[in-house]
Amino acid sequence: VNYLSAPTPLPSFHHCDYSEWTPSLSIIPAVYLLAFLVGSLGNGLVLWAYLDRPDGRQNIGSQSGVSKLCFSYPPSVPRPTRSLTESLIASLALADLCFLVTLPLWSVYTALGYHWPFGQPLCQISSFLTALNMYASVFSLSVLSVERYWVLTGRRHSGHHPQQSFPTRAALILAGVWLLSCILALPGLLLRSVEEIEAATDDWQEETVHPTHPGLFFLSCQMDYSMLIGEDLNETEREHAEMWWAAILSLKSTLIGFLLPLIILLICYCSLAKLLNKHFGRGPRPDRKRQRRLLRVIVTLVLSFFLCWLPLHVNKTVAVLLGFGFIPYSCALDTVILSAQPYVTCIAYLNSCLNPLLYAACDPAFRKRCRGALFFLCNIRRRQKRNLGSKRRGGRREGGKDTGYCSMG
Repeated sequence: VNYLSAPTPLPSFHHCDYSEWTPSLSIIPAVYLLAFLVGSLGNGLVLWAYLDRPDGRQNIGSQSGVSKLCFSYPPSVPRPTRSLTESLIASLALADLCFLVTLPLWSVYTALGYHWPFGQPLCQISSFLTALNMYASVFSLSVLSVERYWVLTGRRHSGHHPQQSFPTRAALILAGVWLLSCILALPGLLLRSVEEIEAATDDWQEETVHPTHPGLFFLSCQMDYSMLIGEDLNETEREHAEMWWAAILSLKSTLIGFLLPLIILLICYCSLAKLLNKHFGRGPRPDRKRQRRLLRVIVTLVLSFFLCWLPLHVNKTVAVLLGFGFIPYSCALDTVILSAQPYVTCIAYLNSCLNPLLYAACDPAFRKRCRGALFFLCNIRRRQKRNLGSKRRGGRREGGKDTGYCSMG
């Protein structure tokens, strides 16, 4: 039901029960909507806290005539810095937000028994954003970890970059992350299609009758490999070719979007562990404390990502091996894989709403910035109310003068 779906397994035996567990059609949509609400609010706050917009704050203050203190962070709150690390954290939050906006659609899709009523364009765009989130997230985390490795091993200074060099360097890195992610996510945009499928009605298929459209046609948002397959193939050859393309794209997402980054990060952190105590023994104590905090946040984000996405990648890899006969075919195993697919997908999607909670739990500076952001918004709101009140008082005074003039006339 999503871009990471495993290839079609071998022909099923008639006695196998492939029916959907009915509570799933209520539980999973509710989880999706909760993740949408929590994740959108949390990642929006992350973007607010980590993006550096000092000019905007100064302009607001100067235009309104209010002191800079009223529209800036308190002295105890660290202002956002122009560091590559925080730019990548903002990139991670943006990737999560791009995906979270599609969760209401996937929620309705699941609640309707995987019936897609939103049309072809939204099917393609939603699938593209789902894939884009996975690649952009893991690439941002990988660059974050490598950045910390270079800083903590002393190969690059942790201070701010010169104003001339940092924007160019950060822009190139972020552009590379997002460009590569977009290219790898293109199959979800180009190959997704809304296809009309007839619900099962035969006696031996009673277990697979569609839960919301029995005996009718329903629309499924799924991968369509017809543009990759020659038209001169017979039905059996086409099915075999579709299995190969599904397996290739499935393994591509696992290798590039999971295993390869995991290997890079393991090498990075294993090498870093050998130098960690030695590095933290140098330099001023505040710098060591800041580096330790940053490393703890990044390691937590990395672990969260891989633990959330691991069940999905394992499930679809086992499905590929089962479909091509590398694992002896078993009706029970096939049923477990198909039944687990919605839930492992749900766990992977939850990662997008967990990151802000992890920031809040692991990073005191993020909590201070959130308080600073709320302080800033409260001051804006207070200023707006004050201006509105002064306008109303001025209007009443002018109204009083007009009334008096009319009464004298």
